[in-house]
Amino acid sequence: MSTEAIFSCRPNLLVADLQASLRFYAESLGFRVGWRWSDRQNRFLAEEEHLDPGEPGTALVGRDRAQIILTQVAGPHSTRLHFDVHTSIQVDALFEEWRANGAAIAEPPKLRPWGMYEMRLHDPDGHMLRVSAPP
Repeated sequence: MSTEAIFSCRPNLLVADLQASLRFYAESLGFRVGWRWSDRQNRFLAEEEHLDPGEPGTALVGRDRAQIILTQVAGPHSTRLHFDVHTSIQVDALFEEWRANGAAIAEPPKLRPWGMYEMRLHDPDGHMLRVSAPP
């Protein structure tokens, strides 16, 4: 295994209408929908299931090696970045390193309902940085 912890960065775009965004990326840009998460049901949706119109949720789209996470939220939209690391031990190590360096951690590492071990912090401009690995 590499000694480098962060191996990927996926932007998380905040969108007003997740269904419209999914149609745009899939139909107009040729991206494939990887997974969809229902906030209301607190679970991943099967391929044949659909989010109710207006329901907040999250989805992953990808094409070639590029991936984008789309999250429906109300109100002002800021940028979110998702850093993928190999192990939960690396998430903990980054948490300790960044906290020791004075970073304000918004949420310490914990197992999330979608099965990832994740921490969250904000940069000086309020952008959310999410760091996660399999548990």
